[in-house]
Amino acid sequence: MLLSPRVWLTATLGCFASSCGPPPNAIECGALLDRYVTLLVKSDHPNTNETELMRLREEARKKAARDPAFRECPSRVSRREYDCAMSAENVDRFEQCLLW
Repeated sequence: MLLSPRVWLTATLGCFASSCGPPPNAIECGALLDRYVTLLVKSDHPNTNETELMRLREEARKKAARDPAFRECPSRVSRREYDCAMSAENVDRFEQCLLW
């Protein structure tokens, strides 16, 4: 069955409006964690140098690797939530993005 042009256009525009797309993959989930750590450190310890920030990111990744909930990231985080969180300017907005 073919969709009418109106139905197809509505579905396509709805998809673009809601940031349809594949869920984030494991690499993107790692980037999401890095972004969160960066925002958190900027907020709580703004004078942290890049070396210390890299150490904190690595520590967070090691903990996440042992966390079953983090492994569910690709199936629990939508593309829309991911895009929102990655563009968040602070920790509060980041967390709001993931609660949609």
